[in-house]
Amino acid sequence: MTPSGTKRARSSALTRRKSSAVHRSAGGKAKAAPAAARRSTVVWPVRGGGAGKPAAWRKTHAANPAQPLPGVKGALSVIITARNEADTLPGLLKQVERLEPAEIIVVLNGCTDQSYERARLCRKAIIVHCPESAGHDVGRALGARLSRGDILLFLDGDINMPASKLAPFAFAVDGGVDVALNDLDGLLPSFGLSDTVTRCKLYLNAVLDRQDLGASSLTAVPHALSRRAVEHIGCRELMVPPKAHALALMKGLRVEKAGSVNVIKHNRLREGNTGAGNAVEQLIIGDHAEALDEVLRQRESAGITPEKLHEERQRLAAWRNRR
Repeated sequence: MTPSGTKRARSSALTRRKSSAVHRSAGGKAKAAPAAARRSTVVWPVRGGGAGKPAAWRKTHAANPAQPLPGVKGALSVIITARNEADTLPGLLKQVERLEPAEIIVVLNGCTDQSYERARLCRKAIIVHCPESAGHDVGRALGARLSRGDILLFLDGDINMPASKLAPFAFAVDGGVDVALNDLDGLLPSFGLSDTVTRCKLYLNAVLDRQDLGASSLTAVPHALSRRAVEHIGCRELMVPPKAHALALMKGLRVEKAGSVNVIKHNRLREGNTGAGNAVEQLIIGDHAEALDEVLRQRESAGITPEKLHEERQRLAAWRNRR
């Protein structure tokens, strides 16, 4: 997929999203909402208190895994995107509630199963119901736009992750990190044996002179953003995670690895994400092409000459050949 083709697809997805009926609710029995009620007022929950630190909750969790985890100083918004995740969504929501977030936003993206009914069992959940699919990753942009927290934790509904694995991302942002990423490097093979998507992630970080990030990217969940990061990047750009990742680095935001959650092992296999050259792989590759296009555009506008760009390509080629 070319960068221009990706942009057209994103624009079309956003148009469909705007025209779709979005039903937001906070608990209660499921029922059809009239058109006038689809933009009902959402009451902002009270912030969780406490200045919990990782060491404190690790000790508590080891003694009693069911013990709620202490809150962070800032208000935590948890954004979960889901498409037909009725089986895993309830368990994930229970783990998220242990983080004591100020709000939980569940974006149901074209669900045809019981995801809606299951999500409503969580009384704290604010549900954004898109009857038709708005497009891949569009749910993150929707959730971010609706959120009001200081810390935004992004999850996918197909993987039930324990609260103890999610907390480090919130703690990292609460401690001053703008973009807290999932560290998958220890789970991946060497560069020569890596898949195309992993190589794209490695290459983008190398172009941005952040080889220390390895294959860590906003493409993978869980990850967390500060409110400052969202304001600098823009909610719309979250529809193209690699581009948002590149913008965060180019804008000088503090981007770090915050935890390691094995989403590779537990990623749900679907028709569109299995096999060489599958649709999701092609979409992610196109997203990285769009990110690289943005990097080149900004560098050219900053006065970086073609000669310097050529030198950088040579340096990156040498780096790639060493791996």
